[in-house]
Amino acid sequence: MDMEQNNNHMSEPSRKGRKKVGLIAALVAIVVLVGGYFAFQSHIANEAEIEIARFLRENQLDRDIRYREIDASLIGQSVTLYNLRLSLQGTEGTVGALTVSNYDLDERSGQLRSVDLLLEDVDFPIAASPFGLFGGPSPFLIGMDAMRGDIGIEYEYDIAKGDVLAAVEVSMPDFLDGEFEVSISRFTAPPVERFSARGFNTMGRMFDDMGKADLNSVSLRLTDRGLKDRIAEYASVESGAALDGAAYRKELFHKLDHQISENPPQSRFENDMAEVAKSVLDASGGTLTVAYEPQYPTPFEDIGSAVFEVMFGGFGGLGKQATRNRDALSELIDREVLKIEFDS
Repeated sequence: MDMEQNNNHMSEPSRKGRKKVGLIAALVAIVVLVGGYFAFQSHIANEAEIEIARFLRENQLDRDIRYREIDASLIGQSVTLYNLRLSLQGTEGTVGALTVSNYDLDERSGQLRSVDLLLEDVDFPIAASPFGLFGGPSPFLIGMDAMRGDIGIEYEYDIAKGDVLAAVEVSMPDFLDGEFEVSISRFTAPPVERFSARGFNTMGRMFDDMGKADLNSVSLRLTDRGLKDRIAEYASVESGAALDGAAYRKELFHKLDHQISENPPQSRFENDMAEVAKSVLDASGGTLTVAYEPQYPTPFEDIGSAVFEVMFGGFGGLGKQATRNRDALSELIDREVLKIEFDS
């Protein structure tokens, strides 16, 4: 019994000693791993800064794009530039942070397979311009001196198939929220170096390549964040009515309703557009959605000629072109290829 007790007393300190050694080893391992991670992270950030500086310098953009700080995430595989100053056509704006992630460049062809961009705290002044916004007053005339908010961009390209999927999401608290998505096939994307190079010829070649591609689908969603009332109030003062936005929209609604009753819609397309217009005027806010998804991919060359005919068709043939366009658009809506909706 005495020997067994002595052995137990001797084994307990040895087990405690092994636990302490194991704990110390684990802590040392954690410190080494964490230290190594941050050292490697710092190395990645330095390499990213060198590559970004080289890219800006080679494309003569180093004077137009400046930043104060750069950070690289090993886990998220992303690079973030902070406190950017951008100069576009003589106008300077700022971006709080630009994060580049999901970046995949094909080394052999130089084509970009994928990239995600997130621009946060964008603040870009709006220059005074005589050109209106969608036929209305210029933004600076309705109290908007800058575009402020966030912009997200996602891009994916299948080199073998020529398929492109691009999406843009915009959030401007004083303006609007928007989402745009487009799917294209049979498109040959230019190498990044050619795409980034300056010159009209480069853009011309891109448009030529785009004309040979097919449109699979396109969608647009816009949510009003107060823009409609600002435009209405400006138009009211300009016309001498001196009504607030809501009252002026109500007056326009009654005028439109009277015009529709005097000249009833002649097609499904005209009827749907009349209902959308009435809903837009009647609501203080809302979301406009436009989606086009043909049964078969449509060449961009055909879309261009069709849009041209829709825009100018009413001027020829004593209205025959306008009637043909109206019927074609109605057919697209009936087949649910084209959808235009407003949700208040």
